[in-house]
Amino acid sequence: MRAGGLSRRYAKALVDVAAEQQVLEAVGRDLHTVAETMKRTREAATFFASPAIPLTDKRRVLQAIAEGTGVKPLSVRFLNLVLEKRRLPYLGEIALAYEELTDERLGRGKATVTSAVPLPEPILHRLKERLRMATGKEIYLEARVDSAIVGGFVAQIGSTIYDGSLRTQLKKVRERLLKNEHH
Repeated sequence: MRAGGLSRRYAKALVDVAAEQQVLEAVGRDLHTVAETMKRTREAATFFASPAIPLTDKRRVLQAIAEGTGVKPLSVRFLNLVLEKRRLPYLGEIALAYEELTDERLGRGKATVTSAVPLPEPILHRLKERLRMATGKEIYLEARVDSAIVGGFVAQIGSTIYDGSLRTQLKKVRERLLKNEHH
């Protein structure tokens, strides 16, 4: 069984319960926060992955992390379940699957926009509108900067990529020039 499918099943079960309890987005933030906290501390990853450390100690440390980040009781119960099933190393993956399932449920889409330089707010706003019209979903943006793009931007929603980067345009021009050369 692939971790991806299993992580999605765990996330799906949690999404259903969180939606019933009307804490859908709060639990998503909890998962993300705990996953990030554990990713930042390499000792935490080693500690939770080690079979030599008793489950009771792991549970105590997980409880301390949860209390330190102020997560909801439902999130704590879920984290303990994931810990007991030895799936804690996949928490980041579960958190991503949870976010995707939440977006589906709320008719929302996450767009990752990568540009060579930070885009000004009015441009991001117009882009968000265009993507909303193209997808029919409420869009929230995650902006990234990558100087390799040269100019323009690349927007990605799920597996769909809208590539308006200068790098890609230059590549297409180059391919056209090379193709014409061979005729």
